[in-house]
Amino acid sequence: MPEIVRCPSCGAANAANAAACPRCNFPLAVAGAASAERGTPAGADPAAAPDASVGETPPDTPAEPASSEPAGTTHTFDPGRRPLRPRRPRPGGMQPIQVQIWLVTGAAMVLAIVYFAAQGFWRSNAPVVTGARPEQQQRADLARRQLEQDSTNIEARIELANVLYDTGNWSEAIVHYRSADRLEPGRPTTVVDLGVCYYNLGRFATAESLFHQALSLDPHQVFALFNLGIVAESREQWDAALGFFHRAMRAGPPEAMKPALEQHLQTVMAKTGKKAPPLP
Repeated sequence: MPEIVRCPSCGAANAANAAACPRCNFPLAVAGAASAERGTPAGADPAAAPDASVGETPPDTPAEPASSEPAGTTHTFDPGRRPLRPRRPRPGGMQPIQVQIWLVTGAAMVLAIVYFAAQGFWRSNAPVVTGARPEQQQRADLARRQLEQDSTNIEARIELANVLYDTGNWSEAIVHYRSADRLEPGRPTTVVDLGVCYYNLGRFATAESLFHQALSLDPHQVFALFNLGIVAESREQWDAALGFFHRAMRAGPPEAMKPALEQHLQTVMAKTGKKAPPLP
């Protein structure tokens, strides 16, 4: 039989002249030289020798890897010494505090965008008060925004009605004066302004009734007295007109009313031939 050499690494049988094991590529020439130095003929494998007691050759078995530790060495487990493993990189991303900061900042930016968008939408869709100057339009817009937040805001309701009154939008002003009067009955000035709106729309009877209602709330309401004199004068009820104008004089009219009151007194006195006391 041809001489064979068993691989010291994997135990495979190889030809005697093989330079390396075809199974594991272990260098057989070096293994043969090392075996010769230890007194083992090259190509002879003690593990592969026939067993004299059995009379047959044992099957090929992988060789155990050679241990470099001295014989008789024992190992004990040391809990303080553990094998090391490479640490896995921590997942990227922001820390919790950074996430919170970004969330708060983002929420603030979203709120700011929504606010300015709502403002722009409101400006582009706000009802235009016919005949209003820019300052009056701004007052009306502000009052409407306040009423959207609280429809019971009586001051905002009256402010909007006053703007509509001052710009000659009588019918719209009546709606808001009525609403204010329902929210807080008993304001003589609100009732007087409501009466003037009806008067300007030609509804004199309704206006007269409202002026008397204001006088029932405040007998010295100078605007109610003056307006009742105007109603009587328009009907050519000169004595009644003169009486209301006299009462308005005694109630202490504001400076802005005095020129108009004096003018109407002169007109009524010319019709009746009666004299009126001088203005206070």
